[in-house]
Amino acid sequence: MAAPIGALSLGTSVAGGILGAVGASRTAEANAQMYGYQAQVARINAQIDKQNADYARHVGEQNAQIAGLKGAQQFGQIRAAEGASGLDVNSGSNAEVQASQRKITQMDVSTIRSNAAKTAYDYEVKSVNDLNQAGLYDAAASNAKAAGSINVAASLIGAAGTVATRWQAGAQSGLFAGGGGGSAGSGITLYGPNQEVVGYYA
Repeated sequence: MAAPIGALSLGTSVAGGILGAVGASRTAEANAQMYGYQAQVARINAQIDKQNADYARHVGEQNAQIAGLKGAQQFGQIRAAEGASGLDVNSGSNAEVQASQRKITQMDVSTIRSNAAKTAYDYEVKSVNDLNQAGLYDAAASNAKAAGSINVAASLIGAAGTVATRWQAGAQSGLFAGGGGGSAGSGITLYGPNQEVVGYYA
């Protein structure tokens, strides 16, 4: 009876170690997949940021052109109004009004382009940050796999150590001995031929 109990104890230790190793492996794989997914999302976000930057530049240039056309139209209207008044449109206050209108238009166009460039730059920076984050997720996935391998090895080594310790303890107590149930050289006899307790001797 004792030998089967001892074998069951050792088997349980082995099974526990194997289950621990399998659990560590699956956990590592799940973590690696999670980080891999996050890295892919970060790369997609980086691409979207690039597209947004291009879009911001495109829209900014369109708006700048529209502002320039509006400014040119206003300039024409000013000259027409000044000409209709019978005054010289190329001198005096009339020329100054036209010059002011040109400066205002140039400022509007410049501001629109500057704002578009700033928006595009912010998207570019975010794209770089997303790519850097993707790299960190890749590293985390790699580390998760490495940690999983270490945990698998630790579980198996721990199980082997437990089995060895229990085997030694069982052997010393006569748990795995046949016949008289004694351990060679131990000076102890616990069981008789029929597995009855017979005591010990020095």
